[in-house]
Amino acid sequence: MANAEASVSDQSPLDLAIHHPTLPAVVAERLRQLIIDGTLKPGTWLNERDLCDRLKISRTPLREAYRMLASDGLLTLQPKRGAMVIELSAEDIENIFDVLAVLEGLAARSAAERATDEELAHIAQLHEQTRDYYNNRDIRAYYATSMGTHIAINRAAHNPALTHAYDRFNLQVQALRYRSNFDLDEWTKAMNDHEAFVGALLRRDGEEAESLIRGHLKGRKAYQMRTVRTAPAAAS
Repeated sequence: MANAEASVSDQSPLDLAIHHPTLPAVVAERLRQLIIDGTLKPGTWLNERDLCDRLKISRTPLREAYRMLASDGLLTLQPKRGAMVIELSAEDIENIFDVLAVLEGLAARSAAERATDEELAHIAQLHEQTRDYYNNRDIRAYYATSMGTHIAINRAAHNPALTHAYDRFNLQVQALRYRSNFDLDEWTKAMNDHEAFVGALLRRDGEEAESLIRGHLKGRKAYQMRTVRTAPAAAS
């Protein structure tokens, strides 16, 4: 053992520098938010030099963040061209919302059965904050707590496989869900939907909570499909 230790010490020093392991994740989260709020629009090729300058980072963590977002289904990567924000087709949107309706329905039913009292209290608190932000017409804060409510319900289902599937599909349509609140009628409808399905969940009525949250997602899908169909006419 002593000889082995001596031989290691005689070798050239190993590179033991600790590179900040969370920087690419932080960059990816920042880019994710820019995609959600529409700053980085679907179909946009990302300017690597500009983003490095704006985010005050080198290209290495930026490119790693690109790979993370590509894995999430938010970016597409092409050699020599870089990264582009994915633009979902009408078929993509329809299919993803159909899947989300099933996943969120299962989460609501399971959460009604499995959530702890503390988890339900947290969901109730998020919902109260969501209502306050809606009343104050604070779209950005509303969306954060509204989506936080959906995610908290998913986590309260205590089903890791369900969470894994939900997170991937949900990420792909967060920008669409955020922008739908620019339509006041749609925003109001979403708020009323939240009142209904959160109320059912807090009563631990899993069947009603599942039905209501699936209806909520179907309504969101219908709005997105109407928007997709009218977009060419509006642009002409």
